[in-house]
Amino acid sequence: MLTNLLPTLLTALLLVVGVVMIGMNRRHVGRAAVLGMSGCGLLLIGTLINLVLSLLTQMLIESYGSSMMAVLPFAYLISSLFHLVGIGLLIWAVVARRNAPQQPPAGWQQPPQQYHQPYQQPAPQPGPQAGPQAGPQPGPQAGWQPPQPPGGDQSGY
Repeated sequence: MLTNLLPTLLTALLLVVGVVMIGMNRRHVGRAAVLGMSGCGLLLIGTLINLVLSLLTQMLIESYGSSMMAVLPFAYLISSLFHLVGIGLLIWAVVARRNAPQQPPAGWQQPPQQYHQPYQQPAPQPGPQAGPQAGPQPGPQAGWQPPQPPGGDQSGY
């Protein structure tokens, strides 16, 4: 008799663990967690109905006779409906859209914005307007310049 009940008890235990684990992760998963917990809960109810029926079937038949044989198929049909809806909810939970990422906790500080923005060259500074002559203008140019070694160009060439 225990060998017949062991798979049902293990299934019930697995479903209880599933409800607890999904419930602990509910904040990150959102609506899908509610669907998953509901599905596991319905599967657990169906499994418990099967467990009670398997334990009490023989006793009910001995107590009430063959009239109980007409009621058992309906009890198993109800259990099957719980399983069917529970599996459907679990499938729905897997394909359900997840919540957008949550805002950081209140005590968490954002790093400075300079690390999040790509490098931008400084805007050119207004300078003297070039007249009719062509060619480069002497003086500092706007934009990034490579660092100059102290004392000028000492490349030796």
